[in-house]
Amino acid sequence: MKPEIGSSMRQGNQIRHFQYRQGVVPEWCRFAHIRCGAGDSLIRSWCGQLFQAGEVEDCSPPGERCPGLSVGKQECTDCFVSSRFPSLAVRMAMDGMIPARIDTPREMASAMLVLQQDLADEATRIPSGEVDTARLARLARETERFANALRRFNWLATQG
Repeated sequence: MKPEIGSSMRQGNQIRHFQYRQGVVPEWCRFAHIRCGAGDSLIRSWCGQLFQAGEVEDCSPPGERCPGLSVGKQECTDCFVSSRFPSLAVRMAMDGMIPARIDTPREMASAMLVLQQDLADEATRIPSGEVDTARLARLARETERFANALRRFNWLATQG
């Protein structure tokens, strides 16, 4: 029986790390996440991200060697903090379509297209006088969240 997404995935109190398989994403996108839960095709990390099971591999903790496991790349600090201090981890539902953290080129391209479509939709409404302040406020929040994610993504890309 497979555990449900969100359930603890510790084996004998041992933390299980995983990362994208080599070649799935650029090397600078490969973080050693800590497994929080899994379903048939998805794995959830402690940082709240979902991964396709076929795109990731179990790995050792970053910098350590474990027989039969790939060596973990750089540690996902969000996973590290959330797994060690679960009472401090705020698990809030995302209030928009743009995630606060974007790690891979595929995720960044998707977020760009979502934001582009939202902006284009709003651009067609405004000239006709259809101004919805709640919709504009949501769009502003998503744009700010995207800008922060884009800065982080840019920083990661310069490190690789």
